[in-house]
Amino acid sequence: MKSKLLNSITSAIVVLALLSFYGWSVRKHGIPGKAQGVWGKFLVTLTSFPDLVTQAAKEAEKLPGTFVATHPLFESVNRLDYDINVLVSYSNKDGNRAIEVRNLRSQSTVNSWEVKGGLKPHHRIMHPLLLSDNRIAYATNGYDGIHCMNAEGEQLWHQPQIGHHHSMNKGLGETMWLCAYDLSESSHPSNGVEYEMGGMKYSFLDNFIAQLDTETGALLFKRSMAELLLDHGLEHLIIKSVVVDDPIHLNDVQPVLTSSDHMEAGDVFLSFRTSSVILHYRPSNDSIVRVIEGPFTSQHDVDVIDGETIAFFNNNAPTKRFKEDGGRSKELHVLNYPKYSSHIMYYNLASQTFSAPNKEAYAQHDVYSFTEGLFELLPNGDVLIEEQNPSLLWVFRKDSLLYKGVLPSHHDGYHHLLNWTRVVD
Repeated sequence: MKSKLLNSITSAIVVLALLSFYGWSVRKHGIPGKAQGVWGKFLVTLTSFPDLVTQAAKEAEKLPGTFVATHPLFESVNRLDYDINVLVSYSNKDGNRAIEVRNLRSQSTVNSWEVKGGLKPHHRIMHPLLLSDNRIAYATNGYDGIHCMNAEGEQLWHQPQIGHHHSMNKGLGETMWLCAYDLSESSHPSNGVEYEMGGMKYSFLDNFIAQLDTETGALLFKRSMAELLLDHGLEHLIIKSVVVDDPIHLNDVQPVLTSSDHMEAGDVFLSFRTSSVILHYRPSNDSIVRVIEGPFTSQHDVDVIDGETIAFFNNNAPTKRFKEDGGRSKELHVLNYPKYSSHIMYYNLASQTFSAPNKEAYAQHDVYSFTEGLFELLPNGDVLIEEQNPSLLWVFRKDSLLYKGVLPSHHDGYHHLLNWTRVVD
């Protein structure tokens, strides 16, 4: 009896001694970032394992980036007194991509298509283009070229030489223009450009504009933006950007369909986000008609309003995120800057002046998108805005809010990420 008790006490002392040594070792050698030697690294791995399991479980629970958490206090608004049909794309229950014409007023589906196969959870179908006879031109952003399907979902053509990003827009005749990557030598965007400065070499991703025949998918025109800037003495726009590896970031190529005193049919307006500049380009003779810079930053989605006016979505944001406090001291602010918000900016080509009507209304409703974002001027003068980051759709009538909504998803508490909503007839 005494022997068993003695053995138990001895075992308890040994266990406590081992635990004490283990605790001391963890405190001394097993702190992440301070581990020394093989024993220290082993302790860090051992003690971190539960955290790794917890983190893995959390990662597994995360939804793909094609879904956005809906704010708990979000309330929709629908005061529309007319129908607005929009072309949207999203991830459906089967993991495929749905392309849909949706009526915002009734929230009903007018028409739909489905893209299947070869899709990863994060893949986006961005800014698909509705063509005649209910054909749809679309692309998986950046990869696998451009596709076109008919109303029954049958593939009509595939253009594999270029990859799409950002915008697709209808051009003159049976053509379309799009922001592109060159995929002629690779299945992924890998077009690198290099320059040297102060003995350092910097490389960045090139962007292209491309024109396709919408009947056949044939590539009609392709132009490197890095070469365009260099050829026209605008290479300073590359080093102007604070985003060294993506200094161009082309996000729209907007065709001109009607000639006027200030533009010719066949011209295109090009929007570069990270250098905050818009170029008026004439492909017919490879000329830069004008370079537009001014009180706007990180802009997207240039539209031709009339023969002398363009407009664009002014994100009104820095081109790169920094720490909230800017890394500066905690001293009190001396200047009280107004709160920044995104808005629509107009530029008159004749007078070379900028204006931002209804800017205060957008600020009042906190319309702000750090990246992407677009607007469409509706036939009756109302404006549809896609606030892309939180994926909200807005419709304003001057300073009055008519519509605020999301694209509901099949996941509770989440809605669909918007992919550049397009107003269609």
